Amino acid sequence: MGCDGGSIPKRDELVKQKQRKAKVDQNILNRVHWFSCALSKKALSSPVVSCGLGKLYNRDAILEFLLDRSAYGDGDLICKHIKSLKDVVTLQLELNPSFSETQAASLTNHDQEPVSRYICPITMKEMNGKHRFVYLETCGCVMSEQAMKEVPSKTCIKCARPYEAVNVIVLNPKAEELESMELALVEKQARIAAEKKEKKKAKANKKELESMNSADSKLLDSTTTSSSKRKLDEATSTDFHKHKKQHTTTTTTKTTSAMSSTHSLTAAVTAKVAEQMAANATRQKSSAIQSLYNNGRVSKENFMNR
Repeated sequence: MGCDGGSIPKRDELVKQKQRKAKVDQNILNRVHWFSCALSKKALSSPVVSCGLGKLYNRDAILEFLLDRSAYGDGDLICKHIKSLKDVVTLQLELNPSFSETQAASLTNHDQEPVSRYICPITMKEMNGKHRFVYLETCGCVMSEQAMKEVPSKTCIKCARPYEAVNVIVLNPKAEELESMELALVEKQARIAAEKKEKKKAKANKKELESMNSADSKLLDSTTTSSSKRKLDEATSTDFHKHKKQHTTTTTTKTTSAMSSTHSLTAAVTAKVAEQMAANATRQKSSAIQSLYNNGRVSKENFMNR
């Protein structure tokens, strides 16, 4: 405080006052938010992606961040809610035919009005921060909020894909909107995690049930196989004995037939031999008788000659 040497204190030195927030030029904020990547701070260039908070990023920067989360100094503060590429949506942006590189936004040249690379495909308004823009999570199409209000529909105006109100995300929202969007994003991520956990649990239960059914099926197959094998062995044994019996019977029959044939052949040979012997005996007898007759005739002739 002092008050010596003629110094005169000011009011703000004696009374504590609430500090006023520093005013930031809105044009500079628009150039930062709408013309450059929120992560790398480089100019936006296709492909452009956006998260559930409506921030704009270059896809290449997000890939670098996911591969190395320390690639950007403030990456964990800006993109802490981005865990994978599933957390961002690739935007379908309509190019501005009147854009040229000489009219690109610059943070150093504030006198020149920048021209946006992208426009609304319905109203043809530039996406430069002066108009509110939204995108649809279902398809990634980007358009002005005014176009959606003028053409109310449950399908996308550009690609005709259906969507719901929760799928409409405001790009670069205001501070009060950003808080509610952060809460909605946390709830959404919690719901997705719960659904994923539930699906994983259901998959595990299904796998366990399939394993139990497979074990029961294997046990049933084993029992059936054992029973079938036993029946097959019994049938094989029965067929073997039956075949053996038939073979024995056939062999016996063949032996009997052979013996019968042998006996028949022997009897036939014996009969033939007996017949031959009888014929020989008859022939010898006839010869003896003939000789007797011949001897009598000779004696008679001799007597008459005398």
